[in-house]
Amino acid sequence: MTVRTAADLAAGFADGSLTPSGVIDEALETAGAATSAFATFASLDPDGARAAACESDDRWAAGSPLGPLDGVPISFKDSFHVAGLPRWHGTAASPGPLSAADCAPVRRAREAGMVVLGKTTMPDYAMLMAGLSSQHGTITNPWDPATNTSGSSAGAGPSVVTGATPIAVGTDMIGSVRLPAAVCGLASIKPTQGRIAYDPAGSYRSAGPMAATVDDVEAALVVLGQEDVADRYCLPGGYEPAPARLTSLAGRRFLSVRGLSFGTPLDDATMEALARAEALVVDLGGTVEAVDDLPVDAADHDAVYWSMIYLGLPDHLSRSTADRARALPRVAEMLEGASSQSATFAALAARRLAGATEQVRALVEPFDHVLSPVLPARSFPASWLSTTEDDPVAHMGFTCWFNQLGTPAGTVPVLDPGDAGVPVSVQVTGQRFADGDVLDVLRLLERDRGFTPALPGLDRAPTTSSGETAR
Repeated sequence: MTVRTAADLAAGFADGSLTPSGVIDEALETAGAATSAFATFASLDPDGARAAACESDDRWAAGSPLGPLDGVPISFKDSFHVAGLPRWHGTAASPGPLSAADCAPVRRAREAGMVVLGKTTMPDYAMLMAGLSSQHGTITNPWDPATNTSGSSAGAGPSVVTGATPIAVGTDMIGSVRLPAAVCGLASIKPTQGRIAYDPAGSYRSAGPMAATVDDVEAALVVLGQEDVADRYCLPGGYEPAPARLTSLAGRRFLSVRGLSFGTPLDDATMEALARAEALVVDLGGTVEAVDDLPVDAADHDAVYWSMIYLGLPDHLSRSTADRARALPRVAEMLEGASSQSATFAALAARRLAGATEQVRALVEPFDHVLSPVLPARSFPASWLSTTEDDPVAHMGFTCWFNQLGTPAGTVPVLDPGDAGVPVSVQVTGQRFADGDVLDVLRLLERDRGFTPALPGLDRAPTTSSGETAR
């Protein structure tokens, strides 16, 4: 299947060279092959997708589409409730019950005429930022199947890279949209906390889209970024692009975070990508000030880790002993290790996290944007937990603090190392509610980076001994 953007599909629907029904048939075939090769999808909805595509065919034929994304395929992470599809939450400890109703982002997509293709794979309970799942196996990267997709929106990146859907939606608690987008060479945004309504409601996660282009990411945010009464934490109104996009960065102050004392050191490609982004910002009229670390230490990052573990703990402990035994052993170990901690320990961790977040806020507040790597390495092996083999959070240090702050943070590839592998991305953050500014900066970097990533589709899928694509 040709890897097309959402804008490509909309143009084809408008001029009659493509139809939603024809596209969805190709998308379902691609999704099946992507799942066989890379463990991309947790479940598909062929009947529902084809029915929705036929309805979209009629609207386009009548000249009355619901919007520019009418008929465009979209996927959602397995953590989302999609009516009639199983929700494994990434773990074999779950029986995969069918969801009775769509959650808010899925409702928004359907209201815009988008075609929900299915749900993408993820690690157990979203407790890893890597593509390892007891239910779905090892989720691998279409750029290089020996490498990881990161996570926890692990299958979302391959959904786009293979061409199954031009837009994939994940959730992000400490980097779980931005990390997989980066290692899959995609643009993404974790919007201001509450910008995309989500249910069940919570103040700790943000849904966010990833796509091949910043324009597609913003188009998805327009659809998804609407208030919903089901989410008491969501922001009022809806996301609207600015009437005029930024054309330069004159007057914009950037803080570049060039390293961290936490986690693994930056690899050469990541350092080069950040330097490239800094140069682009300056060329566009912005100013860059740099720091070599954030004002947080290992204990502060531990507090981030525990905040994540405590969110996954009830889901795991509510299950029978036999069911818990089916969870990924490393995740079960992480969760059950937390079950013996005291309430005092948890309260102290929460207080430490609040204090550390305030330290980061004080550093970044004077700046319009923060520029940084997304993770410390271009990629990491498919079997690893992170950029180290057995530390599940060694790659979260650049992303996690902007979840705590609730500010928008997006990613875009800026460096093509010239080896036909995945390009290297950077992260750009902004002030709270300034989602459009972040997208504008990402768009300018995308425009001036000097290359367009050639998404590999299914071309690098593992093959059998007979030379056929593995199924």
